[in-house]
Amino acid sequence: MKTLKLKHPLTLGKTEITELKFRDYATAEDMLAFDERGPNRQTIALIASLSGTDESLIKKLHVADYRAADTMASEMIHAVADEKNESES
Repeated sequence: MKTLKLKHPLTLGKTEITELKFRDYATAEDMLAFDERGPNRQTIALIASLSGTDESLIKKLHVADYRAADTMASEMIHAVADEKNESES
């Protein structure tokens, strides 16, 4: 499981969110995030899906943490695409 330590933790009520935990793999359901309109909506939906976090929390991320989460999510999706291309060769 990959963990992203937030540079700017979020506070929800009495709970402080200091990290996002991403699964080790992406699923077809995660790819449904790309059915959303607009690139930022897609990215928010994908990060939320991969980390098991509500989209409303992802929307509150500091932009630095959002970009770091986007990078992790993109790397996961590209890894799946690379595996697919290797198996087709």
